[in-house]
Amino acid sequence: MNMFKELALAGTIAISMSASLNVAAAAEKLSVAHSTWIGYGALYIAKEKGFFEKAGLDVDLQIIEASSDAIAAMQGGQINIVASTMDNFALFSGNGADLAVLTALDESAGGDGIVAKKDIATVADLKGKSVAVQKGSVSQFLLAQALNTAGLKLEDVTAIDMKSGDAGAAFVAGSVDAAVTWQPWLSKAAATDFGKILADTSTMPGLIVDALAAKSDYANEHRKEMKAFVDAYFEGIDFMAKNPAEAHEIIARNLKMSNETLAGTLKDVRFFSKQDNAAFFSGDRSPGFELMSQAGEFYQKMGVLRSTPDVAKVVGIASELAK
Repeated sequence: MNMFKELALAGTIAISMSASLNVAAAAEKLSVAHSTWIGYGALYIAKEKGFFEKAGLDVDLQIIEASSDAIAAMQGGQINIVASTMDNFALFSGNGADLAVLTALDESAGGDGIVAKKDIATVADLKGKSVAVQKGSVSQFLLAQALNTAGLKLEDVTAIDMKSGDAGAAFVAGSVDAAVTWQPWLSKAAATDFGKILADTSTMPGLIVDALAAKSDYANEHRKEMKAFVDAYFEGIDFMAKNPAEAHEIIARNLKMSNETLAGTLKDVRFFSKQDNAAFFSGDRSPGFELMSQAGEFYQKMGVLRSTPDVAKVVGIASELAK
C-alpha cells in the first residue's frame, strides 16, 4: 500500500512539475525599448517585483536612446514595444510606421527644457544661436513650441542634431550656445558657472507625455498580452506609491544614476496612475487624442510628415486597455 502511495505521489509531483514547466514555457516574451528617462523607471519595478512574470509575461527591457532607432527596430521585428512620447508616435505614424499606443506613462513637469548661456535672457534671444537638439524628436517639438511662442521658427536658430543626452553634455562642455535636453542634464547645466535653464516643461503642461506603443497588427493580435502588460505595469506604479524608497532604488540602479540624482529629478515628472491613464484616453476627443492631433498638425506644418496620422486608429486600443 505504501508503495502505491509513493507511486501516486511521484506521479502527482511529476504532473505538477510538468504543468509548471508548461506555464513557464507559455510565458509571452516581450522586448521593450526605452531611453534613459526616469519616467520609464516603473517598468523596472514591475519587472523586479515579479508583476510581469505573475501576468505570464517574460519582459526584456532594453535601453535604446534614439526613438527613431527603437521604432525602426520595432518595425523590423526586433522589438515588440517602444516607450517614447506621444508627439513622436504622431510623427512616425504620419511617416508610415504602423503604431498603436498602449498606455500613457507620465508627464514631464519640468524634466525637459532648454538650457542656455547666461547672456541669453529669453527664448527670443536664441535667434542666430547654436542649439543642440535631436531632430525628429520630442526635443525638437519642445523647441519649436517655445520658439513659436517667442515669435520665432526653427529656421531662426542654428540647430545641431544631437541625441538629447549628448546635447546636454555638449552644453556643459561649452560646445554650444544652448541645448534642448532633459534631467539630469538640466540640473548639470544650471550648476555650471555659465549656464542656466532658459525654459522647461513646468510652464508647458501637457506638452510632453510619455507612452508605450506597439505595431498595431501585433497589438491587435496580442490584446490579451497587451492588457496583461499594461495592468502589470500599473501594479509597478502602485508599488512605487506605497514603497517609494525601494522603488526609487530600483529605478536609480537600473538607469545607472545615484539615488541623490534621482531624488532631485523626481519632482520634474508626474507618473500616471491607472486612473490618470484611463482619463487621458477617455472619450472621442480625449486629451491623448488632442495631443497627438496637435503634434501631427505641427509636424505637417513643418513639412516633415508624409501624411496626417490616423489619430483615432493610433490611440484606439489604448482606450480599451485602460478599462
